[in-house]
Amino acid sequence: MRRGLGSAKVAVIVGTLVLFVFVLGIPGTADAKITLKDKVGDKEIKLNIYGFSQFEARGGDGNSSEGGVYFRAQRIRVGFNYFHGPLAGKLFLDFNQSHSNSDGGIPKMIKDAFASYKWSNSAFIKLGMFKTPLGMDFTTPGWNLDIATRDEEKGLVLERDFGVMLSGRLIGQPEEKAMKCNGLEMGNERQGYGFGYDIGVFNPAGRSAAVIWDTAVRGDALAYVGRLHYDHGPGLHLEAAYAVSEKAGGPDTEDYSVYDVGISSEFGKWELKAEYVAGQSVRGVDGWDSDAYFVNAGFMLVDNLQGVVRHYSGTSDKPGVDSLTLDNTFIGLNWYLSPLRYKPRDLQRHKIVLNYIIAGGDNEEWNGVAGFRDDGWILQWQYKY
Repeated sequence: MRRGLGSAKVAVIVGTLVLFVFVLGIPGTADAKITLKDKVGDKEIKLNIYGFSQFEARGGDGNSSEGGVYFRAQRIRVGFNYFHGPLAGKLFLDFNQSHSNSDGGIPKMIKDAFASYKWSNSAFIKLGMFKTPLGMDFTTPGWNLDIATRDEEKGLVLERDFGVMLSGRLIGQPEEKAMKCNGLEMGNERQGYGFGYDIGVFNPAGRSAAVIWDTAVRGDALAYVGRLHYDHGPGLHLEAAYAVSEKAGGPDTEDYSVYDVGISSEFGKWELKAEYVAGQSVRGVDGWDSDAYFVNAGFMLVDNLQGVVRHYSGTSDKPGVDSLTLDNTFIGLNWYLSPLRYKPRDLQRHKIVLNYIIAGGDNEEWNGVAGFRDDGWILQWQYKY
């Protein structure tokens, strides 16, 4: 239900937007990741230290029951990447996540923790906690999103999970491109050329909103994920993935299955994306099926200001309930402060994001696992190092 805004709320919102305009004039700084190196004999050890934080003001009925303004942090992350010849490792922490909730096997504040061994670009293996390879937008880093937050499709992917995965990238790339992998890749971090794949076996996907974490099925159920993708530089990325998480609601429940297809392209001042994800037997409930898609268009209005429109539409078919639809449309601006270079990913290092979300469809009755059920807005300030 929508509510009228009182004068006090209007004053707060106007004041927040004035502050937004003011901070745009503050000179920003942007630094690359910090790299430490050491040598033991003729062997080099390298450690990368990096991170990012996102601080927000939110408002509207889609963000809280009263629709008022509140402040929060979305992500507060620090990462460490280790390299020693073909060996590598990653530890990625989020101090804004639970230190005690261990859905998936380890505390949720540990986003990634894994070891990797790389034979070549076309074959490297990881063991530990990391992103399962399903979901084009999900496997895009949180600092590199087009909007302030992931939406409907995020609830249907398998999220991060503990397991083992064999991957390859840049297969068949032209010799003159000569790009290399570092063995830590989980998504389409390499905007290169050629084919890629990921094949993984994991614990039941306990961090997914579509799966219920139940330790009673550990050792008796697994999750399986496979993905293929193709890149032709930043101008074209295609991917398709399929996954199953067994006994998704606990013992004696159905397996959750999900597939995903995505396409993205960057050319000139334009950035275009589309993705579709569909899941069956959500949370192990036979007959509870849900899907979601989005289309996204971004355009650089000036050198450091991008306009973005993203439209989501999802359906939820739950036993005993009519099929429901939820639409979310994000209208946004991304203001990039003091970029290192005017390339899409380098622009993201220090940015301010303003999104207005319009909810439609059966939003008041919606029973899906993700999405905004009413209109709202998000003002986010991100810095990355």
